[in-house]
Amino acid sequence: MIKITEKKRCCGCSACKNACPVDAIEMKADEEGFLYPNVDTKKCIQCGLCEKVCPVLNNEKYKKSEISPKAYIFRVNDKETLRTSNSGGFFTPISEYVLKNKGVVFGVGYDKDFKVIHKMVEEKSKIKELTGSKYVQSDIGDKFKKAKEYLMEGKLVLFSGTPCQIAGLKSFLVKDYENLITVDVVCHGTPSPELWKKYIEYQEKKYKSKLKEARFRNKTYGYHSATMKLVFENNKEYYGSARIDYMLKGFYEGICSRPSCYDCAFKSRTHCSDFTIFDSWNINKLVPNLKDDNKGYTNVFVNSKKGLELMNELKGVTKYEVDDIDKMIKLDGKMVENCKIPNKNRKEFYRELNGKNYEDVMKKFLKVTYKDYLLEKSKAILYKLNIIGYVKKIKMCIKKEENGK
Repeated sequence: MIKITEKKRCCGCSACKNACPVDAIEMKADEEGFLYPNVDTKKCIQCGLCEKVCPVLNNEKYKKSEISPKAYIFRVNDKETLRTSNSGGFFTPISEYVLKNKGVVFGVGYDKDFKVIHKMVEEKSKIKELTGSKYVQSDIGDKFKKAKEYLMEGKLVLFSGTPCQIAGLKSFLVKDYENLITVDVVCHGTPSPELWKKYIEYQEKKYKSKLKEARFRNKTYGYHSATMKLVFENNKEYYGSARIDYMLKGFYEGICSRPSCYDCAFKSRTHCSDFTIFDSWNINKLVPNLKDDNKGYTNVFVNSKKGLELMNELKGVTKYEVDDIDKMIKLDGKMVENCKIPNKNRKEFYRELNGKNYEDVMKKFLKVTYKDYLLEKSKAILYKLNIIGYVKKIKMCIKKEENGK
C-alpha cells in the first residue's frame, strides 16, 4: 500500500490510482491544493501494485532513452499555427499525424471551469484545445487507463505531459506498446491548481466577468516577450508579462511549485519518452546563419528509433539537426538537468494564501513596483508604434559588429 511520508517523494502523476484494481485510491488535494494518493484501507487488498507503478520509487529506468538523443530545431510552417503556438508548434503536426492515422491524442487542456486537466481529442479541429503551456499541474484523472484501452485495441495513441507524467504512464503500462507515441515537456515546476483557481477568481472579480480564454504564453510582443492573455465574456482582455502578472511571476520565482519539483526525480538529458521538447531561445547560435525572427522555434530531443521514424513522417514542418547537444542544453536547456531552487518564503506563501486576501498575499511575496507597471505600459505603447522592432534590429546590428571584430 502506497503511503506518502515525504511530499517531495510524490509527483502526483496518478499512476497508483489508475493501477489500483479495486479503486481503493483517491487523489485528494492537500492544504496547498496539490493532489496526493489517499488509500481506503477497507478496500485495499494489499496487492502492492500502487508501489510497483510509482515512477518516483522506480525512477532510474525512466531516466534512460532507447538511443543517444538526437537534437533538432523545429518549426511548423503554417503561419496561424505558429502564431498561436508557444514556441515552434511541434505538438500540432504530430497530433495531426496521429489523427490522420485514426488514432487518439491525450494532452493538457481546460475543463469548462478552466481547471487544468488531461483530456483526449479525436478530431483535428480540437487539437488547439491541447496546445499552449499551462503552468499548473494537470489532473490526470483516469486517462492512463483510457490510453491503455485504446492501445490494447490497436489504436495509435499520442500522450503528452511533463517528464514525471510520461514516466508514470510508462510505469502504469508495464510493457512497451509500438502504437504509443510519447512527448514530454521540460518544465520549471508545476504550480498548484488551487493557486490557479484563486488567480482566476481574482481576475474575474477585477474584470467583472467570467473567463472565456486563457493563454499563459501569448506571443503578444513576439516570441521573446510572451505574456499571459486572458479574455473575458464581456470581451475585455488582459495582458501581463512575468514582470507584473502574479501567476507568471510566482512560477518563475519558484515560490509555488509542487514540493517534488524542487527535487525532481526525472532531471536528465535522456528520457523514456519518444520526444522531449523545450523552448529554443538561441536559434541564431545553434543554427549558423539562421535569423531569429521572434516568431518561435522548439528544441526537440528524439529519444527512440520510433521517434526518428516519426520525424520523417511529419508534414509541413522545417527542422534543423543540431550536432552539439551540450551547447543546446547550455543555451536553452538549463531545466533539462536542473531543478528550480525553492523560494525561501514558499511555505509561508502557501500558508497565508489559505487564509488571507489573494491580492494582499501576492503583493507581500511577489513585489511589483511602479517602475514594473510603467515598463509594462511603455512596452505596449512602443510595440504599437513598432519602435520595439527597430530597437531589436539595432541591437542585432551591434552584436554582429562586435562578433566581426
